[in-house]
Order: sequence, then C-alpha cells, then structure tokens
Amino acid sequence: MPGGPPFIDRKVFERVLGEISTADGAHYQDAKTIYGDLSRLIVAWLASTPPSDINDVYNKLGWKGVANGRALHESAKHWMRRFRSESESGRE
Repeated sequence: MPGGPPFIDRKVFERVLGEISTADGAHYQDAKTIYGDLSRLIVAWLASTPPSDINDVYNKLGWKGVANGRALHESAKHWMRRFRSESESGRE
C-alpha cells in the first residue's frame, strides 16, 4: 500500500506500539485497551467532523486521490448509533 500499511490494522498498530516507549521509558503493556481507545477516538473524530473537513485534512497531508469524507463521516455516525448505546448500557 502506498504510504505504508494501514495504521488501524491491529497487527500493524501493535507492532508500531511495540517500537515506542512510555514517558518513563517502559514498553506499553495493554495494547488491547490502547487499540480499543484508538478505534473509539477515530470513530468519534470522523462522526463529529464534517465531510469537507475530513477531505481537507486528507488533501493538506498531500495524499493523492480523494478521500470519501462523506462515507467515512456517515459510517462513523452509524457505528456510534449502533454500538455506542450498547457499550454504555454494559452490553459490550
């Protein structure tokens, strides 16, 4: 994949996380929780960011092509409607 493998791929994320240290120099231990936080934060950002702003970020970073900001935004909002209420009620 041009530009590197997808950061959100769990194996890629865990490999990258294993290559960096915490502020005190130790290695991160709870990759599962950190990966879950990553997922939730990405969804929250996409759901709360207008599609045009998502496309602007993509273009400002100089990536070729066009991000489908609307698809990313709408699918993140749908995920939030579908799963966020479940997790808040303890049925996760």
